[in-house]
Amino acid sequence: MTLTYTAAPQDAGKTLFSVLRYRLHISAGQIKRLKYQTVMLVNGSPVHTDYRISPGDLIRLTLPEEHASFPPEPGDLLILYEDDALLGVHKPAGIIMHPSATRNTGTLANQVLNYLGTGTVHPVNRLDRDTTGVTIFAKNGYVKSILTETLRVAGIEKTYLAPVYGRLPDPEGVIDLPIDRVSRDSLWRTIREDGQPSRTAYALREEHGPWALYAFHPLTGRTHQIRLHCLASGAPILGDPVYHTEESAVFSDTLGLSVQQLCCVEMTFPHPMTGQKLTVSTEPEFFRADWF
Repeated sequence: MTLTYTAAPQDAGKTLFSVLRYRLHISAGQIKRLKYQTVMLVNGSPVHTDYRISPGDLIRLTLPEEHASFPPEPGDLLILYEDDALLGVHKPAGIIMHPSATRNTGTLANQVLNYLGTGTVHPVNRLDRDTTGVTIFAKNGYVKSILTETLRVAGIEKTYLAPVYGRLPDPEGVIDLPIDRVSRDSLWRTIREDGQPSRTAYALREEHGPWALYAFHPLTGRTHQIRLHCLASGAPILGDPVYHTEESAVFSDTLGLSVQQLCCVEMTFPHPMTGQKLTVSTEPEFFRADWF
């Protein structure tokens, strides 16, 4: 991948490092890795990162080809959005997002890599194994680095839908309860006074006897946040195998639900290359006629 940039008047006197870092949004670590590879050219000549830029200088940077550390695998992807930089996919329940140190196959990223056919992929957001919905992948590390910086400044808006057993305290509001690990080595979380600040906005969408449908907007990004906030507020998500009450578990069993019915239905964020607001959405897959 080759990037080009023509220096503007405000770039006069700045170092090449500064322009690469703050105009082209190349990470400091990547600049350091590339500085000895003769891939940084100004007006066609290789230069060092301390080179002083003049207005009109043509900067060309060739990024090395990326290679995934995991294999491609076939899969039936539901594509929600695609352009040269990003891929939006609907994640089904029962699949993890990305390979780890102990598992190199059977993930959504393996399937995305197979679909793209080359390079590697970088997940922008992550969903629990059994949570469904919108997932975004950057098609290369450059896009991911720009998007990471963009989201740090502008943030990302996420909307989830979930049916819960019972009702939350009000038709709409904000759950503000700190979350921490149950124990140092545990995967599960709990509400604890000395935990990390955690806030979830919610709004009632539908009521159906013992259960109701809510929209959730996480204002922080803690692990299992919506699931735990629902339980702590007296309305656990249907099907949740961990964060449930005895009553919600029995009701979920009558509906044949064994995983949390939580779906990320929409994500809105600035596009990393254009800056324009982008919304990617999907439909939840958990409603069935015998619920009603």
